[in-house]
Amino acid sequence: MTAGTHILGAIVFASFLNLPLLPSIVGSLLPDIDLKKGLPKFRQNRTLFNSHRGITHHLFIIPFLLILSVYVKDYLSEVLGEYLLSFTVGYASHLFLDALTPLGIPYKFSYYPRLSFKLFKTGKLGEVFVILTLVILLILEVRVGYLNINSFLGHRIMKNIREVYSEVLH
Repeated sequence: MTAGTHILGAIVFASFLNLPLLPSIVGSLLPDIDLKKGLPKFRQNRTLFNSHRGITHHLFIIPFLLILSVYVKDYLSEVLGEYLLSFTVGYASHLFLDALTPLGIPYKFSYYPRLSFKLFKTGKLGEVFVILTLVILLILEVRVGYLNINSFLGHRIMKNIREVYSEVLH
């Protein structure tokens, strides 16, 4: 899937769960950090560490991030934990969307085998169907109130900003 599709997916999933959008968007883009940078030009055998959709797309990253976000929420900062959970949702949405493609994502300790539903090819007509589905879900979320201007940074942060702004003006 392309970056725009991953961003849409992150927004849909995070707003449905009433999480801040910004960390989710960042999380949805991070797995593709392996796309152009740091990969060897010549590859004989694909591994988790030298190919796109390798280690950064591994399914076991999600449980690790979930445990980390719960720990941060419980022992460090509730707001930071919420942001990390939102980041995790964005990351998971990226992996979910990539699992719909023929290449899929790794789930064992090697590049192959991979989890793939083989429903859509990246950049083809199938991805347009995914985008339209996500846009329809986005419109529904706006209509029912899951998604609004406060969703970008999170309702708690926006409430604090409004309170500080109110105190400064009065």
